[in-house]
Amino acid sequence: MEPLRPYDVALCMLLRSYLCPADEVDPPPHSPLHAAFGEALLAEVRRRDAVACPSLVQLLQHIQEHMCPSGDPLSPEAEYFESVKQAVGHHFDSLASADDLIAFFGSLAEAAITACTSAPSADGGCQGADVNSAMGLQLRMAYARYTAMTFEALCKLLTEVQHYFEAAVAALQGEPQPAPASPALKPVPDLEKLLNCQMEGLGRRLGRAAQQEIEAPLAELEAAAPDLPKTYLARHLSSLHHRDYSASLDYLHRFFDHTVDARLAGAAPAGQDAAAAARERGRLQSAALSLGSMHAQLGHIEEAMQALNETVRIAQQSSDDACLAHALASLCQILDATTPGTITSVTQTPGASPAARHFSQLGQLLHRCLKRSEELQLPHLVAFARLALARFQLLHPHQPAAAAADGAAGSNGSGSSGSAGQPCGSSLAVAEALRDVRHLNLATRLAAAAPPGPAPGGTSASARVLRGVGDLFTSTALLFGKSMQGMQASSAAEVEHLAGGAHLLQAAAWELRGSRHLTQAHALACLEAYGGTARAEEQCTALVQLATSVAAQHGYAAAEALLAAADERFPRAQSRVLAAARLAIAHDRALHRRDLHAAMHLASQMAALASPTDSVDIMLRLEAEERIARTLAAAGRTEEAVAAAHKLFAMASTTGQPLHSTRLLLLLARVQREAGAPMTALPYALSCANHAQQLAADLLAAEAAVEVALLWCDMGGAAHAQRAQRELEAALPTVLAHGSQELQARAQLALAEALMAQHDTPASLAVDAEWAGGLLEEAERLYQRLEDRQQAAHCAYLRALLADALGAHSQRDGHAATFAALQQPAD
Repeated sequence: MEPLRPYDVALCMLLRSYLCPADEVDPPPHSPLHAAFGEALLAEVRRRDAVACPSLVQLLQHIQEHMCPSGDPLSPEAEYFESVKQAVGHHFDSLASADDLIAFFGSLAEAAITACTSAPSADGGCQGADVNSAMGLQLRMAYARYTAMTFEALCKLLTEVQHYFEAAVAALQGEPQPAPASPALKPVPDLEKLLNCQMEGLGRRLGRAAQQEIEAPLAELEAAAPDLPKTYLARHLSSLHHRDYSASLDYLHRFFDHTVDARLAGAAPAGQDAAAAARERGRLQSAALSLGSMHAQLGHIEEAMQALNETVRIAQQSSDDACLAHALASLCQILDATTPGTITSVTQTPGASPAARHFSQLGQLLHRCLKRSEELQLPHLVAFARLALARFQLLHPHQPAAAAADGAAGSNGSGSSGSAGQPCGSSLAVAEALRDVRHLNLATRLAAAAPPGPAPGGTSASARVLRGVGDLFTSTALLFGKSMQGMQASSAAEVEHLAGGAHLLQAAAWELRGSRHLTQAHALACLEAYGGTARAEEQCTALVQLATSVAAQHGYAAAEALLAAADERFPRAQSRVLAAARLAIAHDRALHRRDLHAAMHLASQMAALASPTDSVDIMLRLEAEERIARTLAAAGRTEEAVAAAHKLFAMASTTGQPLHSTRLLLLLARVQREAGAPMTALPYALSCANHAQQLAADLLAAEAAVEVALLWCDMGGAAHAQRAQRELEAALPTVLAHGSQELQARAQLALAEALMAQHDTPASLAVDAEWAGGLLEEAERLYQRLEDRQQAAHCAYLRALLADALGAHSQRDGHAATFAALQQPAD
């Protein structure tokens, strides 16, 4: 146990003066400022942001700053603080020998510790400190450390206390002081608490503060306590978050170098050989698993797989099931982030494509990870597997049969696997995963906060909680497995992070289904309900979902205002998700403005965000290349755009990205239609509509329906126009309720053109003239809000033709003037 320091003695003096004032020199307990004195002491007890113990002058300054914020030397607070200083000086003067120090702690135990009560005494005398209060714990810990000291250590403490007081007196009198040899550090448990707070808040501070500001207290602690291993772990995490590979690897090696069991280097006692060897195996397992996780986060797939294989080898030798379960979860993360075909260790299924083999193995491993996590009672891995399975079903609803069969056999009744065959099963899986993880979050928080007690007889109740069944208050005692002893709080914190991330997955699912309002609701839930615990990257993702939705519904100005708010919240963000969203919104705006040079530059910047290797970031690369193809099509370079889209479609199909493949089919249809080849474009549009329906991507299916209707209109003839009208009327409710401004404008323009194409005389056109005119007016307004002057001019041109056919010459001239104005460059 750590010995007492002079700072601890000074704090005990102050606490005793507050809790049990016995001498006349102590501050008056009946003063109205006595409560402020207690608040200042409580703040000092809870102070965790200092590495070294403060001097007596610094300690008194802390209390003065809390009690006298105005700094007025004539205020009642300043007068009361003078009595506090006089009491401290009197108590330090009275410590002349070791017997005085022993008498002080004896009176401290009798008055402030053993006489503690939470109820006021009848005579208003000494009340002591409640045993579970912060002050009570501080006093009890100090007394326990005092009782563990030898007499020689007590004499040394007395000398240090006297020097501590003399240095304060000399400083207050203005006498020069020699520089201290080294700062007196706080006890190791306090330093570890400080490091735990730093590591816990690290993910939330990213983007808000500079790396130097984040690492300054860690560097100070490293210089003061170079033998404290957690210092290097905290610096490793900080370097990893800032993608500093060399520093991250160096600090990871230092951390595990400082955790070597010293007894392995020499001769250990006979009964401790096995225990020391077991700890060493655990250290090696943790080192290999941490190394693999670091490489995976940085995109080093081969290195991550090597470290993971080493982890599995060591864990199998020691029969560590919990470590194997974590390694399995890490493998799932690596496979999920890796482009199919780039890992050679994937199971070779005869006749299957690389993507099919990759996702077949990923599905099987996720189901196995969920099953093993439930068996071993690892709540954080259960939550991870639930969400990963839901995401897998959302992106790959038609998963290989092998994965589905394995999941049906090994899910143990999990709700996420039972809905795979139903219509919109992936949406149900995401909703069930969100519900289960939120329930698990509450259960783990209760279980981690509960005091340890005797284990109940059975484990069926805790198994039901892990599987999402609402048997909450009778089963939390057995929620954590044997391997989680001492780590319940960290597991509960990780489940809470995953619960916040579950809202992001649900928001993405609603965006795919076309419900932007629900997308915004879940993104806001992540920011507001979990903003205090969510990591910076998760908050950036939620802001991206909001910005994308706002841009589609309210235009680019609103999206830019939201991104500006994100910049204020994270002024130093290095999030690629946020950067890609900003570039995507700017690229859409540039295309609508026909600023093709800027559009190509923005698309190229997005492509540069992806990793230069082909092993990761395939989705970002596909989106960037798709935007380059759209820019080529807008520039009239049809052949190049078609070739780029065909190449991307092949890449998306080979790597198993069905949603990207479907969007590329729609792009090919648009490029061919704008090139004047509607018959060539029609198969692409029909195929896109079919695939979107199979993926339950309702908004993409509505876009394909609008494209098909435009193609029927381009073919000419009343019959084709009527068919286009039917297509549009079927898709119009989804478009108007959930579609973006661009989709709404395109659909209303297409419906107006279909209505006008069905009439060949002014008399027949008059029947639908009001309807068509309203559609064109709304489409023109939307295109102007989108800053697309070319399409707005086309709407004005059609309105002029409609008015001319009906003989409304004044309206015709007004629309013609609008058309001419829109043809001119914008100011």
